[in-house]
Amino acid sequence: MWATKRSAPPLERASKRLVIKGLKPISSLPESYKTETIARLRSAVQAIQQSQPTEQSLEELYRDCEGLCVHNFGSDVYSMLQSELGQHTRSCFSGICSQSDTGSSKGTVLEQVMWFWISYTQQLAMIKCVFLYLDRTYVLQTQNIASLWSMGTGVVKRYLTECDMRSRLTRLIIGEITKERDGKDIDQKPLVTLLSMFVELNLYTQAFIPAFIKETREYYERESRRLVGRLAPVKQQRAEKVSAEDISSSVDVMDVPRYLVHVQRRLEEEQQRISDYLVPSSKDVLLTTAITELIEKHAEKLLATSLGAMIDGSMLPDLASLFSLLLSANRIDSLKRSWAVHIKKTGMRMVQAPEVGVSLIPNLLEFKRKLDNILYGSFQKHPILTSTLRKAFEEFVNSRRNKPVQLLAKYIDQYMRPSSRTALEDDMDTLFGRLVSLLMLMQGKDLFEAHYRRDLAKRLLLGTSSSVDSEKLMVQKLRSECGAGFTSRLDGMFRDMDVSEDLFGKFGASRYAEDPRRIAFHANVLTQAFWPTYEPMDLVTPKQVEQAQSNYVDFYKEKHSGRKLQWQHSLGTCVLNVRFDEGMKELVLSLVQGTVMLLFVDNDELSYGQIQENTALEGAELRRILQSLSCGKHRVLVKEPRSKSVSETDKFIFNTKFSSSHVRIKISQVITREIEAENKEVEENVQVDRMYKVDACLVRLMKAHRKIEHNELVAELAKHMRFVVSALEAKERIEMLIDRDYIKRDDNDASVYHYIA
Repeated sequence: MWATKRSAPPLERASKRLVIKGLKPISSLPESYKTETIARLRSAVQAIQQSQPTEQSLEELYRDCEGLCVHNFGSDVYSMLQSELGQHTRSCFSGICSQSDTGSSKGTVLEQVMWFWISYTQQLAMIKCVFLYLDRTYVLQTQNIASLWSMGTGVVKRYLTECDMRSRLTRLIIGEITKERDGKDIDQKPLVTLLSMFVELNLYTQAFIPAFIKETREYYERESRRLVGRLAPVKQQRAEKVSAEDISSSVDVMDVPRYLVHVQRRLEEEQQRISDYLVPSSKDVLLTTAITELIEKHAEKLLATSLGAMIDGSMLPDLASLFSLLLSANRIDSLKRSWAVHIKKTGMRMVQAPEVGVSLIPNLLEFKRKLDNILYGSFQKHPILTSTLRKAFEEFVNSRRNKPVQLLAKYIDQYMRPSSRTALEDDMDTLFGRLVSLLMLMQGKDLFEAHYRRDLAKRLLLGTSSSVDSEKLMVQKLRSECGAGFTSRLDGMFRDMDVSEDLFGKFGASRYAEDPRRIAFHANVLTQAFWPTYEPMDLVTPKQVEQAQSNYVDFYKEKHSGRKLQWQHSLGTCVLNVRFDEGMKELVLSLVQGTVMLLFVDNDELSYGQIQENTALEGAELRRILQSLSCGKHRVLVKEPRSKSVSETDKFIFNTKFSSSHVRIKISQVITREIEAENKEVEENVQVDRMYKVDACLVRLMKAHRKIEHNELVAELAKHMRFVVSALEAKERIEMLIDRDYIKRDDNDASVYHYIA
């Protein structure tokens, strides 16, 4: 159902009447109205300017002004005001302009102008109140007419320009500021008032600032030339804070830290000056001028005089001050150059030392830590300086090819051995992190991996590592920085050791370990792809060892069919219980040394030839073993004739009179020449691997480009390789690829190569 709502009936409205009344006639003004009213207003203005009471009240004066404006006499009133303000200003300044700068009994010129401006603005404010109706009607309705306040201040500005008082005030104000810079006390009240007056009159930026900045530039130019001219070498200690007055008056030579303290104090004074009486908008130009004269123009000399000594002395606060000032002066490029020169110069002295040894690594670590402390603590980790540090460090540390990475691997090897560990750092995690960071700055990481893998293999197999956890932590650090591919073989070595331990446990519980004649025996099964390459050694082992090895091989073949085991006698170790006249001793020997010693169980004396016949050792290896047993620190054999070297005519006698204060004795091998040979072999193997990588990279590049010029190809090759490839090496590999028909030369241009699909 739909419902409708009826509208209410309209209301009756009351009727209105419009009544028009007659306009009142405008009364006519007396003939003297304008003259008398303006005269009263003029008298009131003069009374205000003389700080005297007016005859009429302010309300009456306001009504007079309103009446004149209503009757269109506003222009006459405005002209009267402009005339009176001009006469008053001229009268006040006529006495001031005739005085000297020191003024009179009424005060200095600055003080008199200050009091004039204070009273003038107060009077102008009262006059504006009286003539407010004029300001809101006639001034607003008339074009090109300034407000009463602008007109009043414009009168002062015009007179200051006409009588040259503007330049005089500027000179006097700058003179007061110069006195304050010289350390003298001044009255800042006139400066505050007069600079505010300059701002009000639009003279601050136009007239004062150019002259003030010019004087500031000249002042600091003179001062910096005087102080920098007597700079002395830096003493590696924190400069004491001194005042600018002390520095200026000191007759002693000045070093850079002391000069930087002075500059900082000068800048603080200028900032305080801005807070006290200068306009904040002038801060940038003022500080920039001071920094330019005190720092920017002398940046090169300051750096050449001080930076090296400040870095060597780790003067972090002074370096922070130097960095801050150079950053403000936009001279980071100068700091960058000096920073790089010092890093490379200091580093070259360490790396290029004739007798450089493993001590180079802790020296590099300490040097890098010092530079990092400066970079983070003083240079705010500035990106340009961070990049410069890395590039400079890379340049000097790689100036001696392959040596640093070899020494780094050797240092880690010594650290991992309990007998050689140095208490360099309590936090092992931090130390390993720093070592890996150092490695990342070195070229030839593949060579490091080869040396490190060789040393790690010895530590794991010979049981000379202080902690397996430490070894795994180091590999973890390498993996996080260099990638899993870099540590894949190292990880495989640890897996082999774990698998070998588990496998040997099963061997001990098997029937193959039930031989009653079995000696204490342990074996590790190594994957050849993970471990360094070892040349197999021909050795006739003792029967007990041979039987134990045979039992283990049978057990292993039962578990893993189709696999081949090859014994590495050079990596074996043994412990022999030997009875001497002094008593029973435990000799810790290599397997080869133990094999030779067991020959003396049935024979007290053997010749060189007999030993060689029973062991099947080659001459060089046998001489090295016999030398360690008869010519070393622990002489368990006596050699005849006595000498430091071993010859084929020598005889060897079991030394029953051997004595030692220790029950367990480790007899080391003569390893000097062996290590040199191993190092050479490692480098040769790495070099071969590198050539394969270079060949593969060249083929990939040629396949991608199809046609490329020689220099461009060499440049592309350098970008893709992780090690340095010389131009000669690149050329040799390119020639090899040409001979193998991977690429060919262009028929018209021999420097251009084509890829052969």
